[in-house]
Amino acid sequence: MTVRIFVPRWMDQENTNAQNANARALLSRFSDPRARWTAVRSRESAPSVRQKNIYILPVSSTRFWHHRLALAYQSRFDAIFYPGHDWADELGIKMRRFARRRIPLIATMEGIIASSDALRHVSELVGHPVFSQPGTDPGIPRIRGLYEASDHIIAVSPFLARVSNALYGNKVSYLPLGIETGIFHDSGRCEPERVRVVSCGTVKGSKSPDAFLRLAARYKQADFVWFGDGVQRESLIVEAKRLGLENLNFPGALPPERLAEEFRRSSLFILPSHAEGVPKVTQEAAACGLPIVLFGFYEAPTVVHEANGLVAWSDDEFIEHVGSLIDNPMIRQAMGERGAAMAKHWSWDHLAPRWEQLIIRLASSC
Repeated sequence: MTVRIFVPRWMDQENTNAQNANARALLSRFSDPRARWTAVRSRESAPSVRQKNIYILPVSSTRFWHHRLALAYQSRFDAIFYPGHDWADELGIKMRRFARRRIPLIATMEGIIASSDALRHVSELVGHPVFSQPGTDPGIPRIRGLYEASDHIIAVSPFLARVSNALYGNKVSYLPLGIETGIFHDSGRCEPERVRVVSCGTVKGSKSPDAFLRLAARYKQADFVWFGDGVQRESLIVEAKRLGLENLNFPGALPPERLAEEFRRSSLFILPSHAEGVPKVTQEAAACGLPIVLFGFYEAPTVVHEANGLVAWSDDEFIEHVGSLIDNPMIRQAMGERGAAMAKHWSWDHLAPRWEQLIIRLASSC
């Protein structure tokens, strides 16, 4: 018997949202004949998902797309996997339940979005401060409702599995996220003559891109480059020019292939934000041979302190870690080599079958 599973994620080739990219990476590798997968698109779908076992439902990109997505939830399915956090997803799920057409709902937890009371509870549980994704307060009731309504939650790190269990009960499993190791690898890596510190992400307050101003001012012996677009990019370019920071650059976003090339000719990767899930970009940078500096508040499982990077627990410690790696090329090289070796186990080719088997089992038995 074939189980029909709806994945309400966008398969558009140009959609760069991390969750949609993860869904595309998974679906492009699923091949078990026991399942038939349906996803959505608004424009041209990515070539990787154009295969016979995936039906890609066209959803208009007009202002009515929310309603069309909610209606897509009503089709004949046996399970829903990977629902989003938009009100359209909430409406689609509620419509099914109002019509008494309940089917297994399998959600993922890829980061913490929680109230201040929940954060205090989690912080006490894990023994250190925990931060929610900034700017998400209005969506907390909807997101909490989604997780509470879910029959199962797949957390993408052991830490997030603990948090999910604490917040939503014993219906959680853990599976790691993968990366495209055909793109992100250390083959052809070349250390630049002048130390080059890079980061990547949306240029907005929650990612703390302004930290690059302070770092560039303190460590003028290194160049600092942030790849990505966002609302603060232009203002930070202006501010860097005003401060005379000629070693700081915000060149904008790059496609994955070019980003990987930039990583391979850089010295280290840093992530200055306090709230993350499992930042896949740090996995990609490690695969390209870069040591990583990030914060420990979200317990990223792919960065081991003093093995393939350094983990900070305060802003001052973060700044010192960056400086210590700028000044120590041999340590950078050793950490980078360890990270690239670790990354060989993070390929979607190895991990996607584990996701496929778990989802099919849950869809068939929830």
